[in-house]
Amino acid sequence: MSMPRTTGRHSLTLACLSAFSLTTPIAVLSISALPLSAWADEAATLPDVNITASHGAPVAFAGVPETVITRAEIDRLQATSVLSLLENRAGLNLVNSGGAGKLTTASIWGMSGGQTLVLVDGVRIGSLTAGAAYLENLPVALIERIEIIRGPRSGQYGADAMGGVIQIFTRKGKEGVQPSFSVGGGSNKTFETSANLSGGSGPLDYSIGASHQGTGGFNAFTDKTGSPYAVNQPDDDGYRNNSAQGRLNYTGENGARLGAHWLGTNAFNDYDGFTNQTRTRQQTFGLDGALMKMGNWQLRGSAGRSIDRQTNYFNGAYKSEFNGQQDAYSLANDLNFGQSLLTLGADRLNDQISSSTKYTVTNRHNNGVFAQYATQIAALSVQTALRHDSNSQFGSANTGSIDLSWQLNPALSLTGGYGTGFHVPSFNYLYYPGYANPNLQPERSHTARMGMNWQNNAGWTSSLTGFRTRTQDLIASSASTNYVPYNINQAQSLGAEWQLGWRNTDWALNSSATWISAVDRSTGLSIPRQPKWSGRIDLDRQFGVWNTGVTLRGQTATHESTATQINAGFVTADLRMGYQFAKNWHVDAKLVNLADKTYQTAYGYNQAGRTAMFTLRYGL
Repeated sequence: MSMPRTTGRHSLTLACLSAFSLTTPIAVLSISALPLSAWADEAATLPDVNITASHGAPVAFAGVPETVITRAEIDRLQATSVLSLLENRAGLNLVNSGGAGKLTTASIWGMSGGQTLVLVDGVRIGSLTAGAAYLENLPVALIERIEIIRGPRSGQYGADAMGGVIQIFTRKGKEGVQPSFSVGGGSNKTFETSANLSGGSGPLDYSIGASHQGTGGFNAFTDKTGSPYAVNQPDDDGYRNNSAQGRLNYTGENGARLGAHWLGTNAFNDYDGFTNQTRTRQQTFGLDGALMKMGNWQLRGSAGRSIDRQTNYFNGAYKSEFNGQQDAYSLANDLNFGQSLLTLGADRLNDQISSSTKYTVTNRHNNGVFAQYATQIAALSVQTALRHDSNSQFGSANTGSIDLSWQLNPALSLTGGYGTGFHVPSFNYLYYPGYANPNLQPERSHTARMGMNWQNNAGWTSSLTGFRTRTQDLIASSASTNYVPYNINQAQSLGAEWQLGWRNTDWALNSSATWISAVDRSTGLSIPRQPKWSGRIDLDRQFGVWNTGVTLRGQTATHESTATQINAGFVTADLRMGYQFAKNWHVDAKLVNLADKTYQTAYGYNQAGRTAMFTLRYGL
């Protein structure tokens, strides 16, 4: 369906699929190219076990392509948005419609934004109506770590994990009392501040935090083609976001635990369009826990609710609203047999929307059952998953995956895998008045990959992965069908990604390059907004109480759905410097887009030119 082109969300509804917390991992490990973070204490400590690849089960399996971004790296990069953390990373493609607070989507391995699952503390986020997850309102000041799993994970998570999973974890408690805060300002009338208090004692730990981000923005609009969806309103498009987060965990004896978490955002965004202002209020609540281990068995469970309210305006006048709620419930049984772990589980997900637009159907539900098995056989690590979903709208879907890692020697391992996935059509495609097709089937995919991971004792790590994905039943629409969507298209993504890193007490290097040929097989055209080449280098150096760093990133040209609308390729450079002037006190300075490069990732909407940011922060 063709919709008016704006940088405000048509709607955003957060799905709630609460996380399973990590218990003691079993030894199903292989060498992986881990993200590198600076400085001596970081150099001596590897990142926490990645739990996203195993749907939260207590198994540490590193045979899948992954990236982990820690809080230390977030501070080192002086990141002010999830966009700046993720753009041009290995296998990732980020699209932003004109600066802070504007529509931002992430896709993996040539898939679309809707074919990539995004979780916050295990809570599924995304628009039920638009069918994709948006990242622009996620408060980076309240994030503890980010895990990125590349490759299909529908066998663990169900719908939408065709390309992979991005999981964002909010701040967590630590032993003692750990206060932190920051305040900063910069170009385009930007002002940011945050505060967090975390701590723990005995079996309890907690975290509570809040952040504010505001900017006057800039006039990003550049589309002069005369498109009926191009709306030129020559003003600066500002943005503000107030967010808060809380977490409370109890950890008892022998693996028993209970946790509660909450995240809320209240954002107001200006943009160019037929509606040009949007207020988005989002809240997610979750409970998760586990019973005490009984022999080799443990029961885990979770329940959660997510509420989203969005109101759209034109120059302050009310135009429309979209409200959504999802309820999720899940149970999982973990059976541990030495070097093997079997997980059997079931979950239910209820979707419900309400809107000033009268959709023909406003709710649906999904029941899923899943099994996962991970084991170590000599030098071979294996993880398999099978899942069956029964959906009230389209019927059933069966998905699965297998991941392998063979440790040739302490430095080198070979990896491989195969998996299937599916993506459920959005409420817009299914039920939007006048432009819908309730008979649409889910998009489906098959992905195969091969690769290798390497590291040495001098702090170098590297990984190389090749992959191919074939997708069928892609949803398309055109003027010939009055923009009513239908299943017809097939696509293929063929690509490779390479990561290289190095870390010691003074230096930190993260670098990656990605090549993807993503083609719509029905037209022979490349997939819109997907660059063939992209890459990123983060290099940092510590000089006592001083640190400096540079980020270089770029990509080749892309096009929109009409191949005549071209987004030119680009390379940008960012510089940063930090100074620790007292214990736990830091002052940071950053220049973004040093050469003042004009570029776009969404046609008609420029990215920011050269900007500066200065920040004072305190943290233990």
